[in-house]
Amino acid sequence: MNSYLWYDYETFGINPKTSRISQFAAIRTDLNLNKIEEFMFYCKPTNDCLPSPQACAITGITPQICENRGVIEHEFISKINTEFSKPGTCVVGYNSNQFDDEFTRYTLYRNFLDPYAWHWKNNNSRWDILDVVRMCYALKKDESLKWVHDDYGKPIFKLDRLSIANGIEHSNAHDALADVRATIEIARKIKETQPKFYEYALSLRDKNTVNNQLKLFEPTLYTSKNFPNSLSCTRIVLPVCYHPIQKDCALVFNLDQDPSILLDLEVDELKLLAFTPKSKLPKGLEKLQIHSIKFNSSPMFVSNIYKLSPTIQNQLKLNMSDILEKVDFMKKNATEIERIIQELFSDDEMNYPKNDEDQALYDNFMSAHDRRVSDEIQNLNEADLVSFQPRFEDKKLNKLFLNFKARNYPKSLDENEKELWFETVQSRVHNGEYGYLNIDDFYKQLAKMKEEGKVNLSVIQELEKYGDSFL
Repeated sequence: MNSYLWYDYETFGINPKTSRISQFAAIRTDLNLNKIEEFMFYCKPTNDCLPSPQACAITGITPQICENRGVIEHEFISKINTEFSKPGTCVVGYNSNQFDDEFTRYTLYRNFLDPYAWHWKNNNSRWDILDVVRMCYALKKDESLKWVHDDYGKPIFKLDRLSIANGIEHSNAHDALADVRATIEIARKIKETQPKFYEYALSLRDKNTVNNQLKLFEPTLYTSKNFPNSLSCTRIVLPVCYHPIQKDCALVFNLDQDPSILLDLEVDELKLLAFTPKSKLPKGLEKLQIHSIKFNSSPMFVSNIYKLSPTIQNQLKLNMSDILEKVDFMKKNATEIERIIQELFSDDEMNYPKNDEDQALYDNFMSAHDRRVSDEIQNLNEADLVSFQPRFEDKKLNKLFLNFKARNYPKSLDENEKELWFETVQSRVHNGEYGYLNIDDFYKQLAKMKEEGKVNLSVIQELEKYGDSFL
């Protein structure tokens, strides 16, 4: 049976490489958004990383709560993977593509579960309501949701603000289950007020549909967090080529920018403008406006820009004659522009090997042999793990396996493994290697929060006790 699984995480930080999940909640519905079943559970903290005090202050979830109510990470993510992987499931969240799904993948990877199969096997898919909401604002602003704006008139797309504006109960924001319920109700309002738009947006969760809809060198209206809220997060872009390294990904040029820059500058100069953070660019230089559209990330776009009403053109501040002139220029120089952009992205830093085995998710795909070994691990208990000797082809997985045992089944470690794990914990918690929060910064953040007096004192006290356990 086809169904939606609406989900949300609360986490101990914002970086999926160095932070851990604290709480999971999900509601499975049928395709008409009628509830079938509901889930909520916690994950025990792992002792190789510290929680962000700010994250705990926002959610009110401390490591002690998770220790008392939660299950070990391996059991936690296995339960989630089982629900995600049920045939015909569309996994949905609010900002899930950028946040929750990344936590899912890294946690699956650390526990020797397939990081990707849940959203493509068995007729499964994933969808993100946040960009649907953004595009709804851009194209259906006056006939869908009630909107929230800041003091400068820019739209606010935060779930807790939108839910209240639309009369949706959301009194416990930043609780995973409350956020899931709010997400479903936002989707329901869009489905009821704009059913055709809703079905179109839903269709884009299929990468083959995206690939068929997106045409190279045909201007496209694209909604993304990369564009300012003041412009409805939506611009007209020109798809130029497919990414030379990343599969199922197209590179698009924002037609707000003058495309002649692509021919006027050398590739090394363009790389500086493309990959240097905006804050670090020399004064007066504009960042190169090239973005990626990943086919399996439910991108929100409309391939026909020629039927945009004057109202929408005005809202998005589009100068159509200027845009069409740029399109003509790029089409006339298509071969050279495609060559330049492919060269720009031929050395993707995302593919550089990571020195921390827990962060090596995107180094390479696991071989079929190593996947079979990983599947075998799922059937072992703590006693079995003591004597199990995996024969991985990818040697970094041997250290990942030690970390996996230490986090979940510490009694399975021998004396040498205990010493290696101790060194790993020290390097992360005390030295802050590879981006982990170190204990000194942890206490500094706590002291600042206590001084400001804006956080529940009991949360600070619990975090101080937790930090003391690492000393």
